[in-house]
Amino acid sequence: MRIVPFNELRDPHDFFELAEACFNEIAQPEHAAEIQRWDARRRGEFGFGIYSGRTLAAFVGVMDLPVRTRAGRVETALGLHHVATHPAFARRGLARELLEFAHDRAARAGRRFSFLFTSKNWVAYPLYRRIGYEDLKVIGRASPRAERIFDPGRKHQRQNRTTAADLARAEALFAELTSGRTGMAVREPGWLNARLRQWKQRRADVFVDRDGYAVTQPDSFGRWILEFFARDRAAFERLLDRIIATGCKGLVDCYVRDPVLAGIYRERGFRFRHHTYHALMAKPLARVSVRQAFGPGFFWTTVDQF
Repeated sequence: MRIVPFNELRDPHDFFELAEACFNEIAQPEHAAEIQRWDARRRGEFGFGIYSGRTLAAFVGVMDLPVRTRAGRVETALGLHHVATHPAFARRGLARELLEFAHDRAARAGRRFSFLFTSKNWVAYPLYRRIGYEDLKVIGRASPRAERIFDPGRKHQRQNRTTAADLARAEALFAELTSGRTGMAVREPGWLNARLRQWKQRRADVFVDRDGYAVTQPDSFGRWILEFFARDRAAFERLLDRIIATGCKGLVDCYVRDPVLAGIYRERGFRFRHHTYHALMAKPLARVSVRQAFGPGFFWTTVDQF
């Protein structure tokens, strides 16, 4: 068994096979380079794999994750992605070996925390708990999902138009409305256009108002709201009206953190779901707890997932 960095993998097809087997993801040879091009957090080393003979038996992706602490300081944490074990090598401790390798490497570089996104119904979740990861509470009392099905016979669908200037406006609003928050409230300039390019989405999937914005993602039968910020109730209502007017048959806001927005959804007949399998987890790599560094709430939205 030997651990090698991503750029020293024996064959690009090795990662292709592993990603398809574990994530149903078609990872072409240029996959990592494209992600690194559009996500500034991943422009360092992409990750490490461990071989058994000629087979890539396990892999863990690494990234530099900027986070803001309760002291107002921005520091770099370790972010983990593409944690995978080949089905032929399951339950042999390979993922744990790679995770410990990544933790040790990050700690030597001065990283104090490691973060990852996962699902509580995945086989890896108990492993993360055993090696010291904990679920993080997000900003907002309950942060439920809001969901509603609309009449499929609705007409008069309106197209949304978003310019490059609108995207810049949304970025400025994000900086303004998250200025006092801890966690993933730090983003590189041009992040919104970069995320759209990475996700292969259109600018029209972002709805921008002078006092707010919503980042959405279309689905075959509806639309997801990934991030929704506004200065006041009127802006929330204007933006929500525009999203609904595009004719989506179903609408889901992934995490509702603002009580004003929650009230609007309630008035408009949305249902709320308070339980989820999705989890953001954190592990201290130094002698400081997550709560000590970030306080009782840790900010992130679906746009930050990796």
